[in-house]
Amino acid sequence: MTSRSFALVVAVTMLALTALGCSLLGRVVDDATGGAASTLQALQSEMESLLATPPAELPSELPQGLPGELPGLLPPPGATDDGPPILDLGSAILGQLSYPSEGVPSLKVVAFDVITQAPVASVETGAGQSSYSLSVPDGIYFVVAYTLDGQIAGGYTNAVLCGLSVDCTDHSLLPVPAANGTATGGIDPADWYAPAGSFPPAP
Repeated sequence: MTSRSFALVVAVTMLALTALGCSLLGRVVDDATGGAASTLQALQSEMESLLATPPAELPSELPQGLPGELPGLLPPPGATDDGPPILDLGSAILGQLSYPSEGVPSLKVVAFDVITQAPVASVETGAGQSSYSLSVPDGIYFVVAYTLDGQIAGGYTNAVLCGLSVDCTDHSLLPVPAANGTATGGIDPADWYAPAGSFPPAP
């Protein structure tokens, strides 16, 4: 046997021994870890397979609806097809009080809906009180003050804007808009000189 053939035999033998050693070492590790090594290799192979799989296509149309809306449930009160519920924060009407004699007695100030003439809100003031404030929903109102017995009334009319002089003969009630949660001031029901029947009866 030549030296070259001998070297080739030695190399092949070393490779065989190395492969056998690796196989034996894997079995020893697998036995020592209770099969954990094989399990880890299996998991690694599965992860590599999943990563190699392309993701599924997303649906072209996503479900419609508000966040948190579940199928089969009714929408919250006040909700519309155009969006979430709209909260009515309410508005206010404010003004100064007067009376055609010495001192201001206890009064009842009422806001009437201009269309239906129905009373919408009212407040009773104490004797000597010089101002009032009415909380109302958004809308348009007539404002009238009454004595508590309902016999005498004073309204917010054209005569008030005219200055309540003898030349101010228009006692028509003025519409008062209230909207957007704001306060409308300067609404003084001071026309106590209107002819009988000019204002709605005291509620």
